[in-house]
Amino acid sequence: MFTQNQRLENQVDFDNAMFMEVPVSVWRGHQYVDFGGCIQEHDPEAVIIAGDYFLKSEFEFKVR
Repeated sequence: MFTQNQRLENQVDFDNAMFMEVPVSVWRGHQYVDFGGCIQEHDPEAVIIAGDYFLKSEFEFKVR
């Protein structure tokens, strides 16, 4: 189970968040970047949220 502001850190976190349709926000360091939403797709390099493409190496993803 996820908690608010929990950071998604590994493939299992991303898989579970996508499967359970958990809304996530997008951050760069301590700066809020995007309201986000539910994860539509992800692979080892990137996440697609609401049609927007975010690189995992450049952004952090946190449970809303």
